[in-house]
Amino acid sequence: MGAVVFYKDSCFLYEKGKFDSCNGKKLKDFPVGALIPSHKILALSFKLPLHLSQEQLAVQTELKLYNEGGLDPNKEYAIDYLAYPIEHENSYLVEAFAIVKEELENYLQEPLKKLGFIDIVFPRFIAYKAFYDTPANTNDIFFYLADEEAFVAIYQNGKFIGHRNIDSFSQIAKKSGIELVRIKNLLFSKGLRSENYSLQESDIYDKLQEIFYKNIEKVAYSINFKRSFFGIDRVDRIFLDADGQMIDGLRDYFVSFGIEGALEVKPFACCSVEAQSASLAVAAAYIQKYEQLDQKLNFTLFERKKPLVQFEVVQLALALFVVLLIGTGAWIWLQSKIDNLESQIAFMQQQYEKNRHNSKKYEGALLKLKEQQKKLLAAIDSKETQIDEIADTLDAIPFIENAKTQRQKMINDAILGLYTYKLSTKSIEQNGTKRLGIDVISQTNQREKIAKFMQFMIQKGYANVQTKEIVMDRGLYESHIEVVR
Repeated sequence: MGAVVFYKDSCFLYEKGKFDSCNGKKLKDFPVGALIPSHKILALSFKLPLHLSQEQLAVQTELKLYNEGGLDPNKEYAIDYLAYPIEHENSYLVEAFAIVKEELENYLQEPLKKLGFIDIVFPRFIAYKAFYDTPANTNDIFFYLADEEAFVAIYQNGKFIGHRNIDSFSQIAKKSGIELVRIKNLLFSKGLRSENYSLQESDIYDKLQEIFYKNIEKVAYSINFKRSFFGIDRVDRIFLDADGQMIDGLRDYFVSFGIEGALEVKPFACCSVEAQSASLAVAAAYIQKYEQLDQKLNFTLFERKKPLVQFEVVQLALALFVVLLIGTGAWIWLQSKIDNLESQIAFMQQQYEKNRHNSKKYEGALLKLKEQQKKLLAAIDSKETQIDEIADTLDAIPFIENAKTQRQKMINDAILGLYTYKLSTKSIEQNGTKRLGIDVISQTNQREKIAKFMQFMIQKGYANVQTKEIVMDRGLYESHIEVVR
């Protein structure tokens, strides 16, 4: 199976271990993915209780992004996250990500114009997950460095545990005051070793040294932060993903920050393609393996339209329709049997009247026929009840999708209200499309915000918003609010 990769405004078809042009190909026959630059994504790390359900985890993650990540409640976002159970702390470490929907649409306007859909939208730092064909026992760093994007991705035993954005080639050029092409040539040819630079170039080396020192310092901080959660005590390999090139002396910067391990620096290679295409090949592999991966991110808001029969509601309707046909057929068969029995009964009654001297013979047969009639009438009643129930279910199908929308709107209204009045919440529980229970927390001197939040929900059109219980604990008000549509 191949894969289509959109990167910037270019389209690449990866099939049978090599890349080909997308022109004239039936791209809809392949899974389609698009790379989104990491610097366009807002990232936030935080902890949440381990007892949360997956639905509660998703809601609390979204709330954290608004309350602590600074998301604008007036904008729409594509949000995804990875949650790591930290058993010794009885909590999840959550790596949450968000990108503005409008910005996503603008960046992907070319592929959307070409196809009208994108199956998977993902940052490059998660694509290295597809690099691991077999379980690994190493701590790896993927050091991605390109003209407009650069980051370091940290993987432990083949599992993504974090990333950190660093300066791209363009940013290095701007900070050093040297043109982009020359900066790349110097780094690839002379690296980060002072002895490779002439006396006249010492100024350039000093600038590069300062820039890379600050970048590796950020990486060292991220590794130390992850150490307390994942026990990462060393770095075994550093894969430099920079068009197959190397930067001599890069390892020394990691050593200078006390990072231990083999720290073997090598150019990134993948998927049996030439070095310049390895980065794109691992992105294609991520798209190909997406359904089987145990870690994945996807920010797509542009899913392809499924054939009608793939929708669950349509499948349900078709199944019920088939059952209805079978039930109706059974009812018709039973009715024909009843008609036949009634004819036989009428005939027997006539014979009974004519042959009273044989009454016992016909009376016994008549009783048997009437007993069969009674059973068949009961069966018809049962079938009619089943048919009525199926018809009622078919009538209700159009409301199923509407119910999903109503549930999501209640959640969104609650999140917006909590963000507006800077309130925290312990939990949000939803019961169907009509009722929402919210445990709200407020400082003692700000408890009027709870009342404002309740007024906000009333203004949103909810029929009943009331506080069931208020508890004061250590200067905090905890209030359970019930919202009814």
